[in-house]
Amino acid sequence: MRRVAIVTGSTGGIGSEFVRQIASDESIDEIWAVGRNKEKLDKLVSEYSKVVPVIADLSKGIGEISDRLKDANPEVKLLVNNAGTGYLGLFEHMGTEKVESLCTLNCTVPAMLVSECLPYMKEGSGIINISSSSSFQPNPYLTMYSASKVFVKNFSRALRVELKNRGIKVTCSCPGWVDTGMLPKEANGKKIHYTGMISPEKVVSKALADLRRGKELSLPSFFAKYFRVYSKLMPTKLVMGQWAWIMRKYV
Repeated sequence: MRRVAIVTGSTGGIGSEFVRQIASDESIDEIWAVGRNKEKLDKLVSEYSKVVPVIADLSKGIGEISDRLKDANPEVKLLVNNAGTGYLGLFEHMGTEKVESLCTLNCTVPAMLVSECLPYMKEGSGIINISSSSSFQPNPYLTMYSASKVFVKNFSRALRVELKNRGIKVTCSCPGWVDTGMLPKEANGKKIHYTGMISPEKVVSKALADLRRGKELSLPSFFAKYFRVYSKLMPTKLVMGQWAWIMRKYV
């Protein structure tokens, strides 16, 4: 039985770094790299012999992964729910199509993939869900993104308790700003300053290490740790006001 790791959003900064770091894991036979861009997936194939490309637009469903699981009947050693999308700006400007797309990709897809993969998981398997430090409190101007990451965080923490008796570990990664192509460089004609930005490499190495340790949350930077504590101690209204004041100039 082939032992596989499934990584969604595998062609982006965090996703491709997961592929790179998992490639050296001898307990993994194949890495199912899921993404929409065939050219980028082919590049991963050329770089890492374990990579099996899975071309799929997850916003339209998880059928490609479901079919592959049924055909291959593997042991899923690791599922990394990394695919996601964001929106910086006023909620009223999003429109229903973007609202639906964000909810589907950030919330529905991770839950569906966990449900689909669990029958193929055994004791020692693991799940890493990528949330965000923005899940620690409401964030104006990242309204939907922040709310969706609360879902991911709470889903992960509750799932961890449910799966403990099966010996399946669940870790939720909550990074702050990560230096990837997902972040816009400027908005409203102004260069955006991201406090405490870190590399995808640090996010991934910390998430994998925390999964091995059985930790429920992975906080890969001082900023993420500080922001979690600060958001707990300070009134939510104050934290939101400070955030809104910082971000207002960009929207």
